[in-house]
Amino acid sequence: MKNNEPEYVKLIEYVRSGLVEQVHFGLIIHLNKKNIIKKIGRDNNYKFYHRSCMKPMQASVLIDLGADKKYGFTEEEIALCCASHTGDKIHQKYIKSILAKTGFNENDLLCAPHEPLSRKECDYLILNGLMPQKIHNNCSGKHGAMLTVCKEKGYSPKNYKDINHPLSDFIINHVCNLCEVSRNDIIISKDGCGLPVIATTLEQLGKGFLNLFTNTKYQKITNAFLNNPLLIGGEGRLDTQIIQNSKNIVAKAGACGLCVIVNLIKEEAIVIKIADSNMEARAFTAFEALKQEKWTEENSVRINNINRGEIRTLDYDLIGDINSCFSLL
Repeated sequence: MKNNEPEYVKLIEYVRSGLVEQVHFGLIIHLNKKNIIKKIGRDNNYKFYHRSCMKPMQASVLIDLGADKKYGFTEEEIALCCASHTGDKIHQKYIKSILAKTGFNENDLLCAPHEPLSRKECDYLILNGLMPQKIHNNCSGKHGAMLTVCKEKGYSPKNYKDINHPLSDFIINHVCNLCEVSRNDIIISKDGCGLPVIATTLEQLGKGFLNLFTNTKYQKITNAFLNNPLLIGGEGRLDTQIIQNSKNIVAKAGACGLCVIVNLIKEEAIVIKIADSNMEARAFTAFEALKQEKWTEENSVRINNINRGEIRTLDYDLIGDINSCFSLL
């Protein structure tokens, strides 16, 4: 193992009839603005791409520029700018509204069309002989936000997702400031939607979220998360479920096993990284972390229903358990 590679630990195990048959490893960091409260595993300052966890930090430039007020963006539209959405009709409604308010149209979006994550919307397209469009892309809201920034900064909307476009420098510098990291100490690549994405340590990612969601300047973004969880993700999505079943908690999931959760009252964050990117393991780990920290104590029954930790057959015979192997206490 190289010196800077993360040392993952076992977080979750699946036990079927007494036999451990599946395990998932990862890292958890619990922190506030000043300190690491606890680490599960050793990240060794390894850098991870933020993936979709970067979206609310990217969208926060809309507040800095006053674009949210200039174009009359609602909380729902701000939520869509931060979203990794499922492409349902409600998500399409708000990306269309963002584009209309800023004088753009769907053709200006540079995200590729892809099949919506919503099963309902997929079925609708198939039954009506329709093809997926750019607005179905789970990053279309972020792209709408980036077009808005281009308009406000006087940047050309052409090729705005290119790494050499001035938008890239503007956004990356802003996110670095939130994460308290030097521009020289990050790694830059392209996210799945084609826009630049940065890699920092998990601690720096957590600080970025704390500096965003505990700053009253960005209260509109915080409210957008709290009041519109279905727009942030969609039916059955992890961040949506966390916000729906918690109080004063915001969350954003990202590809490759990432999830960042912020307790707005305590001003603390939990950053989760699942090594093999398994989405079920990420969800179980997130809800287990919330329960251990008692951040969802008032809704513990609902959380337990979502995160039962049971392994059942298709005819619902209980044959095993999903167990956590970590303690944040």
